[in-house]
Amino acid sequence: MAISCKVEKEKALTLFKATGVLRFDEVMQAVQSFYAGNPTKHVLWDLLETTDIHLTFEEIEQIVSYQPRYDGKREPGKTAFVARKDLLYGLSRMFELHSEGQNAPYPIMVFRSLDEAHQWFAES
Repeated sequence: MAISCKVEKEKALTLFKATGVLRFDEVMQAVQSFYAGNPTKHVLWDLLETTDIHLTFEEIEQIVSYQPRYDGKREPGKTAFVARKDLLYGLSRMFELHSEGQNAPYPIMVFRSLDEAHQWFAES
């Protein structure tokens, strides 16, 4: 598994691209690094080349409740997940719903295509 990170400053967007098997420790490391730096307004998780996810419900809850997500360091923006495989799409939706339940300070949406996600960002 690898998670690459690219910042598109002109779009105030951080793009995380995951390939292979997605694991908790790698996701948490990416999230921690994002909030330790200068987080962008928008975040896109590209899961199109992810083959599987090895995350438990408890690990998803740990990511959702990661406190720096709520400390105001990040300008209000949007987070999108893009996944075509049903399993990845469903787990991303679970993250979205849990974040809503925790009153995340920015909306999260899950899409099947990158174009849909970029269109949603452009609507802000």
